[in-house]
Amino acid sequence: MKKVTPVSRFRFHQFTRWTACFLFILFFQSAFAHQYGTLSGTILDAKTGKEISFANIIIEKSLIGTTSDLHGKFQIRGIEAGDYVLVVSHLGYKTFKKNIRIRNRQTTTLLIKMQPTSFNMSDLNITARRPFSIASSQAIRSIDLQLRPVKSSQDLLKLVPGLIIAQHAGGGKAEQIFLRGFDCDHGTDVNISVDGIPVNMVSHAHGQGYADLHFLIPELVGKLSVYKGPYFAQFGDFATAGAIAFTTKDILKSNSFHLEVGQFNTLKTTLLLQTGKGNAMQNGIFAAQYYTTDGPFDNPQDLKRLNVFGKYFINLNRVSRLTFKVNAFNSAWNASGQIPDRVVKAGIIDRFGALDPMEGGTTTRQDFSIVYRHKQDDHQFRLQTYLTRYVFKLFSDFTYYLQDTVNGDMIEQNENRWLSGMKATYQIHKKINNIIVLPVFGAGFRNDAIQTALWHSPNRIRMNALSNATINQTNLFVWAQSKIIFNIHWRIEVGLRGDYITYDVDDHLGNANDTLSNGLPHASGYAQQAMLNPKFNVVYSPSAQVDIYLNAGTGFHSNDARNVIFTQKAKEIEQVKLREGYSEQEISEWLIKHNFDPQQQFTGTMPRAYGAETGLRAELFRKLNIGIALWYMYLDKEFVYAGDGGYSELSNPTQRMGLDFEGRLKLTPWLWADADLTLSRGRINDLPEGKNYIPLAPNFTLTGGLTMMNFHGFDVSLRTIHIGSRPANEDNTVRALGYTLVNFGASYHLKKYTFSVTIENLLNTEWNEAQFDTESRMKWEKKPVDELHYTPGNPFNVRCGIGIRF
Repeated sequence: MKKVTPVSRFRFHQFTRWTACFLFILFFQSAFAHQYGTLSGTILDAKTGKEISFANIIIEKSLIGTTSDLHGKFQIRGIEAGDYVLVVSHLGYKTFKKNIRIRNRQTTTLLIKMQPTSFNMSDLNITARRPFSIASSQAIRSIDLQLRPVKSSQDLLKLVPGLIIAQHAGGGKAEQIFLRGFDCDHGTDVNISVDGIPVNMVSHAHGQGYADLHFLIPELVGKLSVYKGPYFAQFGDFATAGAIAFTTKDILKSNSFHLEVGQFNTLKTTLLLQTGKGNAMQNGIFAAQYYTTDGPFDNPQDLKRLNVFGKYFINLNRVSRLTFKVNAFNSAWNASGQIPDRVVKAGIIDRFGALDPMEGGTTTRQDFSIVYRHKQDDHQFRLQTYLTRYVFKLFSDFTYYLQDTVNGDMIEQNENRWLSGMKATYQIHKKINNIIVLPVFGAGFRNDAIQTALWHSPNRIRMNALSNATINQTNLFVWAQSKIIFNIHWRIEVGLRGDYITYDVDDHLGNANDTLSNGLPHASGYAQQAMLNPKFNVVYSPSAQVDIYLNAGTGFHSNDARNVIFTQKAKEIEQVKLREGYSEQEISEWLIKHNFDPQQQFTGTMPRAYGAETGLRAELFRKLNIGIALWYMYLDKEFVYAGDGGYSELSNPTQRMGLDFEGRLKLTPWLWADADLTLSRGRINDLPEGKNYIPLAPNFTLTGGLTMMNFHGFDVSLRTIHIGSRPANEDNTVRALGYTLVNFGASYHLKKYTFSVTIENLLNTEWNEAQFDTESRMKWEKKPVDELHYTPGNPFNVRCGIGIRF
């Protein structure tokens, strides 16, 4: 990887200064050159008089718009004075249009009554905005964002129906993710992005697709989009079980400062500021959050994390917008690791004890992004470029004295990375006779320049390198997707995505001819891979309140670049040895001697996932929204690079099937109930029955609760989460134990102040957050033991907070 010289750092700082000056000029030019007013109002059902939540409100032929809140209210500040056409739309209602006049320094207040209606031809444009899968309902995700309490960035992932997370190495490491029968590790089979910037890290030191979301301040999230399955062309690498896209707010409701303290020396402070009162033509946001905790462990975590965030947008005119975003975070922590069950039962340590108190790590990340959007008549264009700097170091000890019976097995994983990319989309709105066609075209690239290494480091002191490589990995992609609205009842979406990935690896420890004592393969080289993935979705809507879905498509997750080169090298060696007259048996023996798996010469490294599902979503009585999906997933055979060991493991094909259910019920204007349930069955193909379980894949998960919103100033939430016991290995001889948790949260709003209390694990349940079947050995043991290792979940604990809006 290219070394960053003092000159290049100077140029980067010079660039940031010029960018700051440019934003400063834009802000004052916008602030003093125009006159602005405010638009606010309430949206009601004309027949019942009840509020309509999440209606779309937009100034026609512009990028200015918003949605109504849970109580049907909306407000748009900073609209340039003038005459406009306001358009309000919602499923099941006749589109509302009204000429409005915005006056300088005045608020235009509207009371909008929408007429309920059954489907008619004028609803085609609204139909085009309806989701094409059960999971991607934007209205439901908006309800979840407003109703469910979120205490940290990782809690945002819990908003995804059926998704469970687990932390097993201190609060600074990315969470383990479980979704749709997948143990996604830290993100291998779920694509995660924030404001269009990828979170998943390819060829990561710890694991492929590693997705650390701790750089995101949760209070800034304004939109959550969920896409389960590989059915959507805009998502490529890692989008097998699904994709999750977070979008941060452009405008805050108010400036605020919040302080929270709790048990285990927990402290969190959050500051949110914006220019003026939030202007629809231009606005800037600054946010900062500091978080520290020791956790319940005997060996204090000493977790410290600082996040800073800045965002600025300006409407160059009514149809064009430019957005700048920069964020940074840094964290460091200690960890108690995954402890063997036998050691706790023997009384050597308690559940919150540590066998190796030297575990822990540090992470830093900085992002810079520029987005240009243009919307005019029936055309929309979006262009984004981004740059990310990422540094990671992690000390782990999973097996204790299994490999090194004298010094111990602790490993150190570290990497330095520059991530850069560009993506563009162009959408057209066409009407051919009575058929609406909405084609979208996309293209872009992503480049990762990585320096990564794995060390044997007992007590955080490096003894020997297990791997050390420079990696340059580039993903170029193009995709096209088209929605076709035949009538008010039938619509389809077809798509095709092409990905081309190049890998360039420079192994600093040796080459394929070496037989190093660490017993690992080593190879430098380059490789390339390409894949096309079709997508197809069809929706039948017998009424405005019911959608029936059929989805099908293929996707993929890439493999670690080192594994790709190992496979490429194994195939090259086979070709050379065949020309030299070696037999297949002799070639296999040569590969084994040089630490290669002979099967790698016959196996691909870009596994394809095949998915299909069907189901329905219905809105009943304008109070209850339910979704039910039956799904199936098949994943190709592959080799997987084990970042903890520096070697490759063969994975057989797997298949999964399951049922998802989600429901949202509005009991009263201030009381909501919700529930998400997932049943799944996953098996490994080509293995005998009873020895073909997918380790740690959840079979049953349930989350749900009651939420009281804005009842005489009170917000109250009572939530539960349940995950069933499941196999921890292929033959189910070791099981990960299920658990049920209940959490409580309440807040009271008094004028500009908010007082809050959160109780985690209300019933003080003893539970294991992360669990693994691991072979380990203590220093006093003569033989290794294979059994359950776990990280204990938090006991009953309380946090209290106070916030002020200004």
